Amino acid sequence: MFSWFKKKKKDACTTSNTPQKSFNFNDNDAKVLLQEIKQEFGLDYEKQEYITLRKIERFAIKNEICDFIELKTTLQNSTELKEMLINMLTVGETYFYRELGHLKILAEYVKEKKVQNILCAPSSSGEEVYSILIYLKEAKRSGIHLTGIDLNSNAITAAQKGCYRERSLSPLPLELQSKYFTKNEEKYCVDAAFKRDAHFLHQNIFDNSFLNLGNFEVVFCRNMLIYFNDTQKKKALANIRTIMSHGGILFIGHADISFTPDGFKKELCADGSYYIKV
Repeated sequence: MFSWFKKKKKDACTTSNTPQKSFNFNDNDAKVLLQEIKQEFGLDYEKQEYITLRKIERFAIKNEICDFIELKTTLQNSTELKEMLINMLTVGETYFYRELGHLKILAEYVKEKKVQNILCAPSSSGEEVYSILIYLKEAKRSGIHLTGIDLNSNAITAAQKGCYRERSLSPLPLELQSKYFTKNEEKYCVDAAFKRDAHFLHQNIFDNSFLNLGNFEVVFCRNMLIYFNDTQKKKALANIRTIMSHGGILFIGHADISFTPDGFKKELCADGSYYIKV
C-alpha cells in the first residue's frame, strides 16, 4: 500500500480528541457490511468486491472511522452517513439520447396508445428523463408526465437543477440544444417551462413506498440491474411490474438481464428490444 495512503489513515485516527485507535480494516468485517447493503438496496458488488472494499475503506478514513465494525455501527445510527456512502457507491456517468432506438420505439408506442405516465428507474442526474421529453416533444407527442427515481440523492438534486456540461449534450443536434437549453456560464440548463413535465424522487426500488408511486404505462430501467444478482433482479422486476399498466412496456439495458422476466413477453424489432406486461 502506498505510503501516503498509510499516512492519511494514521492522521484520520489520531487527530481527534478521542483515545488513539488502531486500524483494523478487515475484509471479513466488510463483507458483513456489503451483505447488509445488498439486502437493503439490492446492490451486489461480488464481482467488484476488492475495488468496492477499498472504496468503502477510503470512505471510512475520510470520515475518521478506523475499522469496518465501527463504520457498520455508525451507519446504523446515521441516515446521513449511509446516504453519503450509497451516493459514493452509485455514482454513474450518462448522457443525452443514449440508446436512441428505445426512444424511437417509445414514440411509436405513444402514438398508438394513451400514455400519461413514464417512469425512469434509475434517472441518474436527469439526462434520460429530459431526453425522453425532448424526443417526444419533437415527435409531436404531448400530455405525458415523467417520474425519475434514484438511490443517489446527489443525482436527484442534479436532475432537479437540470444543468449539464457540453459533453453530456454532445449527442443532441445543435438545434435541439438551443431550443431546449439556456447556456449559463459553462453549463447548459433545461428551460424551466420544459421541466414542468418531470419530477424526481429519492427512492429505493425495494422499499414498500415504491409500490405506491402510481401507475405507469412505460418504464425505463436501463443499466441498474447490472448491480444486482439474479434474485435481486427478479425482485426488482416484480416490483416494477406491480406499478405498470397491463400491456405497458419496459425497456431494459442490453447487459442487464439474461432471462425473460416473469409476467413479461419480449418483443424484438429493428430498433431494439423491449418487454410487454402480460
